[in-house]
Amino acid sequence: MANILLLDDEANVREVLALSLNSFGHDVVSIATPDEAKQMLAQQNFDVVITDLRMDGEDKGLDVVRQAKAIQPDTIVLLLTAYASAETAVEAMRDGAFDYITKPVSRTELGDIIERALAVKDIKHTHKPLEKDIEKHETKGSLIGHSHVIQRIRERISRAAKRDFTVLITGESGTGKELAARLVHEQSPRKQGPFVPVHCGAIPENLFESELFGYVKGAFTGAESDKTGLIESADGGTLFLDEIGEMPLLIQVKLLRVLQDMRVRRVGSEHEIQVDVRIVAATNRNLEAEVQAGNFREDLFYRLNVIPVHMPSLRQRREDIPVLVQALMQRSGGSNVHISDACMQKLSSLPLAGNVRELENTLQRLLALSDDDALDIHLLDELQHNNQTQAISLHHLQEQGISLDAQLEHIEKSLVEEALIQTQNNATQAAKLLGISFRSMRYRMQKLGLKEEK
Repeated sequence: MANILLLDDEANVREVLALSLNSFGHDVVSIATPDEAKQMLAQQNFDVVITDLRMDGEDKGLDVVRQAKAIQPDTIVLLLTAYASAETAVEAMRDGAFDYITKPVSRTELGDIIERALAVKDIKHTHKPLEKDIEKHETKGSLIGHSHVIQRIRERISRAAKRDFTVLITGESGTGKELAARLVHEQSPRKQGPFVPVHCGAIPENLFESELFGYVKGAFTGAESDKTGLIESADGGTLFLDEIGEMPLLIQVKLLRVLQDMRVRRVGSEHEIQVDVRIVAATNRNLEAEVQAGNFREDLFYRLNVIPVHMPSLRQRREDIPVLVQALMQRSGGSNVHISDACMQKLSSLPLAGNVRELENTLQRLLALSDDDALDIHLLDELQHNNQTQAISLHHLQEQGISLDAQLEHIEKSLVEEALIQTQNNATQAAKLLGISFRSMRYRMQKLGLKEEK
């Protein structure tokens, strides 16, 4: 749960956004003017500030961004706008905004961006040890668990950090891809340099080039001064391209050139600028399949995939769930709440298609609805039933903005993965469990980007 300051001069927008944020368990203070924002920031600490850009016909939201970062440097600021432009979006990020949200915003999109913001806020702080058995090396900013698979990931990240090559991090949503990218940076010789995250799925296509490469004065209407691009901003450090599969093909060509000669050219400029940047990319897509479909450049894929890191789903390391529950409970303020053995067993057996993120959301809902001293296992049964009902409803598909094919592929991948886990990655035995032929099993594994571990 987070303390959120919400600023928008339209009462109906404030009400809708506040209701959505409250439904995620967050505490929201809603205000209508920048003056109120300044007063509240001086009186109360906030984890996140969400401010509208245009108020009274002016871009007053940019002033709120600057004030928030000046008064509370650790707060995460999100800009809410129906008038996204290259100038305002890039300027807001230069002034300290974490990201911007384009109106109208769905409840799901709002929840996702708040989760990303809070994850970044957590990573920036030093955290206390969780339990004696993990106090040697694990904090909220690390990969928690003792399973064989997570130990191998730690080792892979450690090795990747020492070599200044590109890294491609793959895995389902909620598996900790951005955390892995930050660990690569923090364990590398570049750790004193900047870590610049770029969420490719959140950038409108017409802003991609100016966001990444910057622009010079007069390059387009509204370009009143030179602006540094995000690639330049990462000079001497690491550029993290999250959801790289969302990057338009035209920008992929330009990124490939950066990887080849480490030079960038700002929009409207005739001169190239030398940069020293390490690129780490992440995706929940099967990029090899995207290459075959013509949606992703094959040469860029091989340039990015020098050091591959695949983040395992939580279903592949269920033995880590108890210690994760302890860590997430402490993060959510429930370190003193009792969890019965039966409740822990139930939590460890959940489908958890949303991985660690889903586990955290489930725990937060339980904390909000249970008594103060113990988690209610009956509420867990009710929540699980509601989730299962939602997962097969048309409303869920519409709310999540996903297609039937995407939902079916997700279900198929979850079942195939579970069968492989139960058979210790024996494809022949997994095919028998699923009631399909070995040939069909191999086809599905190839289509879904799954590989047998040797």
